[in-house]
Amino acid sequence: MRLGEILARSVFGTTAYLEVADDLERLERHIVHNLPVLRESAGVVVATNYGGEAPDELAAAAHTLWRRYAPGCVLLDSPLNRGHSIGTSDLDNLLFDHCKAAGVHRLCKSAADVLLDAQALDTEVADAEFHYLDAVSYDALAEQGFDRAGFTGDRFFFPQTNFYVIDVRKTDYLVDKEFLDRSWAVVGRLPGYDGRIWEHIPRWSCELLLRKCVLRNRLTRRHLMSDDQWDQVLTIVQEHRSTDCSLKNVTVNGICHVHEGEAPWPALVVAPAGA
Repeated sequence: MRLGEILARSVFGTTAYLEVADDLERLERHIVHNLPVLRESAGVVVATNYGGEAPDELAAAAHTLWRRYAPGCVLLDSPLNRGHSIGTSDLDNLLFDHCKAAGVHRLCKSAADVLLDAQALDTEVADAEFHYLDAVSYDALAEQGFDRAGFTGDRFFFPQTNFYVIDVRKTDYLVDKEFLDRSWAVVGRLPGYDGRIWEHIPRWSCELLLRKCVLRNRLTRRHLMSDDQWDQVLTIVQEHRSTDCSLKNVTVNGICHVHEGEAPWPALVVAPAGA
């Protein structure tokens, strides 16, 4: 089965944070790049929160932009921007809850800073209720003395939240909203809080929350890369000492979490399976 076949039966959901006019220009570039993939989906839903001095103007411009390229898309704006991590989970919940209420079967969850090439559609996958890319950091590898045994097979499961496909019908909820509220109350009491929530609430991570959702609902899962490709990823992370587990600017099967001008290393491409 090709990922494109799954996408054709999925709603494509994407999240974004917009603060200044330049963010709209970047967003448009990414939308245009992703159009070949977006057009293969059963629908598009967008969840956005805003910052800066003119959030209402940004929202109006973003709505116009999205409707130019995806006229039938559903646009969901978060009423509150709770920053990195908590705000990210708020947006993910908006997408999931919309799909749940609309009776959507599958949600292909992405983000505004994820670039998708047509190659992604041809990725061979086995049927499952959750398709994903694992996240891994240099620090995690170092803790294990760079022994990769603990990062292979079912022994390691730490899914990225930037791109995955989930069976909405077989999932109760995505992220516990009361937990998010409690987390927000904790960081709200911190003077000069810098958004690095994991430094104040141990083990807090979006990846862990997604993992809990999948395990809680006992979803069958399949990785969106081969064992050989995953080994390449581990080598890249170790060699470049990447402490960001989301694999910024590394392309795997046409999927790339891109950060323009902020690459921790030159953009790299993991070789296709079987190459």
